[in-house]
Amino acid sequence: MILYDLTRAALDAAAEALGPRPVTMVNLLWFRPEVAYAAEVADPQPDPCSALYKGYGPAFARVSQALGVEGVQRVFVGHRACGLVAGPQDDWDDIVIVRYRRFADFRTIVESEPYARLAKPHHRAAILNWRISATFE
Repeated sequence: MILYDLTRAALDAAAEALGPRPVTMVNLLWFRPEVAYAAEVADPQPDPCSALYKGYGPAFARVSQALGVEGVQRVFVGHRACGLVAGPQDDWDDIVIVRYRRFADFRTIVESEPYARLAKPHHRAAILNWRISATFE
């Protein structure tokens, strides 16, 4: 699998498409077989699930708070049981759904230096591959 990452072009296109409305981000996550930290982190976790939920999640919340981004709401976290209408590449492990007051809040977080330093290393250590889609009502 190829690890996809957020690009400036994707963030620009989403910002234009979404405007200032509330957004809900849908994350489909494939875990690594073993945790893989590329660099030194203050609180490395022993396995991919812990890296995501005990490392990345709390770090993301701290970064959000430090940047003054309010209203970030984790809507759903669940494990994939089976695919009913799914292709051979649709074997993701977990789904995480998060709501933001506006897309600009999400972008502020993921483009920040504190995110790159504190949260992203946990995400990379835990996640082999992922998909993320922005949705709105």
